[in-house]
Order: sequence, then structure tokens, then C-alpha cells
Amino acid sequence: MIIDSFIKIRGNQRKRDLMMEKTKKYVNKIKKKFSIKQMKRLFNRFKDLNVLIIGDTIIDQYVFTAIKGRAIKDPILSVEYTYHETYPGGVLAIANHISDFVKKIKLVTLVGDTRPKLNFIKKSIKKNIDLKVFTKKDAHTTVKKRYIDFYRNNKLFKVEYMNDRPITEALSSEIIQFLHKEIPKYDLVIIGDFGHGFINEDIRNKLEECSKFLALNAQSNSANMGYNYPNLYKKPDFISMSEDELRLPLSRRFEEIDKVVKEGRTTFKLNNFLVTSGKRGCVYLNKGKIFKAPILTSSVKDTVGAGDTLFAIASLCAYSKADNELIPFIGNCAGGIAANIMGNKESITKESLLAFVREVLK
Repeated sequence: MIIDSFIKIRGNQRKRDLMMEKTKKYVNKIKKKFSIKQMKRLFNRFKDLNVLIIGDTIIDQYVFTAIKGRAIKDPILSVEYTYHETYPGGVLAIANHISDFVKKIKLVTLVGDTRPKLNFIKKSIKKNIDLKVFTKKDAHTTVKKRYIDFYRNNKLFKVEYMNDRPITEALSSEIIQFLHKEIPKYDLVIIGDFGHGFINEDIRNKLEECSKFLALNAQSNSANMGYNYPNLYKKPDFISMSEDELRLPLSRRFEEIDKVVKEGRTTFKLNNFLVTSGKRGCVYLNKGKIFKAPILTSSVKDTVGAGDTLFAIASLCAYSKADNELIPFIGNCAGGIAANIMGNKESITKESLLAFVREVLK
């Protein structure tokens, strides 16, 4: 058993060394091809964009606890409350992440009438975000409450407050009328579809019909698994998705990612999309060509919101026709920053992203 463990440790070390060597080669390649000045110029191209963001509001509550042990009378974990924090999630986080890069954002979202939490929402979004709220009857604004072991930051379990049943036809018509008038004013439309009962087929069709450039993240999560795949949309100009969100609708569990990406392109008729693969980095496909990027941070504090951050910044890059190699690189830099922030406690800025890029390219 000791020998087996030793072999496993050595094997893991070899994998880590190989990944480190590949990452160094990748970074040197990016460093030779692109300069910080080029990236600054790219970010400066974002500032005059008119952006509309639409999707589900999620409020993330983190309850930090001290673990006491197994309860005596029940087979459950006993914890002691320490403190809690509340963060803006869902499209609130996406809007906050790009707020420092563009002058103004229109944010379209849905709240519930029983506990709308509008005061928190208004206080948590940046000043250049113009909020348009629709209200769902007999619903709670979606809250996801996570219980955390504060010593190790391990998540213990999650409680969700939501009504994810479809919105009424009357509310859907009201939203569509608003979008019909509003969308033509914007260069870029970003959808954060978390599958919690807001964006239905009619709204999807209107978004695809009217948008000049449509960037999409249709997320699969524990509340909607199997019912909110990206292929519900037919004409997105850019998509960011996780590897599972690509594999599941294709029923491709074990195949090599390059093969799955190519099949996704053909099956879903996509020409411009990015697939995140956790610790293996991401894969970007544009017009049949594949570009890979490894993760660019060795530390992870919390992965919640990291994919949304990558999507937000990559959407700006894709709209601005950034170099194919820069899109996954900058996206991974943004995701690397977010992975070291607890939840969506902070949003990234142009300066923090450039600082991260400088550090990576050293």
C-alpha cells in the first residue's frame, strides 16, 4: 500500500510538472506575440460600447460556520454560526464585471414580488448600470444560501429560495414589447440564462431576432439540469459554456474534448464558442479552428462566479474581434482573478485584469 501511494504521488507530480511546462510554453508564446500595450488598446475599444444584459438575478448568501462534529441524537453534522455575507450573483455579477470596461449598461432582469430585495440589488450594482426590473407574482427573488466551513472555506450544503416555474404569458408579452423597442439601441446583447423561469422560448426568439451581436451563457445547474442546454438558442454570435454543458446534450461523456468541440460546432451550427474545462483550462473555436489555453493561476479560493467572469470579458473580446489566441487567454486571466474571490464579493476592473496579465507574462 505504501509503494502504491508513493507511485501515485510520483505520478501526480509528473502530471503537475508536465502541466507547468506546457503552461510556461504557452505563456512564452503569448508574450512573444502580444504586448501589454496591445491589450490596453483592446480594452479601450470596449469603452464606447452600448451593452444590454438580460437574465436571472441570483443573490448569493454565504453563511460561515465552525464545525462542531456529529450530533449526538441525529446522524447529522452540527455547526456553529459565525457570520454571513451576501453577494450579487447571476446577471448582477456579469454586469458588475464589465462595468469598468464600458460607459453604460442596461440590465434587464426579473425579481419576485414576495421578497424582491430591490434595495440590495440597487446598492450592489455599479453606478453606470441602468436597471430595468420585471416582477414575477407569487415568487421569491432567487436566493442561493451556501453554508461554509469558515476554517477551510469548504462548502457544506446549499439551500435555494426560488420559484422557477415559467412566467405568465402576460408578463412574457410585456417583456417582449420592451425588448423589441430597446434592443436595437445596443451594439452587444449579453444573456446570462441560469434557467430559473425567466427567459422562455418567445423571449429567446426576440433576443435572437433583434440583436446585432448576441453573446450567450445558458447555464446548467442543480435546479435545471437537463432543461437549459445552450442548444435552446439557434443563432448566438458567441457562446461560453462549461464542458458538461457541451457534452450532455451531445451525449458524449468520455470522448476527447477536441472531437466533442468539433461535433458541437456541426450539430448546433456554432462558429464562435468557448468551452471551459476547470483545471484543464479552456478551448476556443472560431470558424473551425481550435485554440487552447491552460489555467493561469495555481490557487483557487472559490470557483463560484469564475465562469461568469470569464464569459463577461470574453464576450467583449469576441464582439471586438480580438485575436483568436487572445480571447481564451484574457478570459482565463479574468477567470483566474475571480477564482480567488469569495463568491461575487468583488468585481474585476480593467486595472486588476491588466495587473494579472502583467504578472502572468513576467
